[in-house]
Amino acid sequence: MLFALSIAFAYALTNIDGLFAFFAIATSGRYRQALIGFLFAQMLVVTGAYVAGAGVTFFTPHALGYLGIVPLSLGVWEVWRNMSRCGDDADALKAAHSIFSATVIFVALSADTFILVAAFFADTAAVLDRHVFTGAIVAIMGLVIAGTVLTKSIGSNQKVRRFFETLSPFVMIGAGIYILLDTATDTY
Repeated sequence: MLFALSIAFAYALTNIDGLFAFFAIATSGRYRQALIGFLFAQMLVVTGAYVAGAGVTFFTPHALGYLGIVPLSLGVWEVWRNMSRCGDDADALKAAHSIFSATVIFVALSADTFILVAAFFADTAAVLDRHVFTGAIVAIMGLVIAGTVLTKSIGSNQKVRRFFETLSPFVMIGAGIYILLDTATDTY
């Protein structure tokens, strides 16, 4: 159960940008599009991550630990990008007028989550895959609840948004290091 909760925590933190996209789209009067688009995008991310993780396990089981380089690199890249960012990305979210466009935005924002979850599926023994699924579902439910509560309560607080955007890359770095280490959940 602790493993599933750690997956949920990592999933949620790497999807903070999706949470704030949900928040931005929903507060602009398109809550339904935000909700359906977010859920559909997360279904695509988790399903794709499982297929990718299972494929990697089948083809290269001896090199699975090296998958940790991907989230580690993405985390370092995001830290660098956040430090050099000069504008706000909120304008890109205003284009989400339909469920399809909201889904596309959420899928685009979920690349780091996809890679993280695929690496967990690949690096985890098959008997523990249910915990990865459980963690993802718990995180998705938590993100939807948080997005809904945020939409109804705090409006657009830039300080909170910046905090979670700053935290997310460090979660990727930590997850990458975890995957690179030889742990009790590994397949080999």
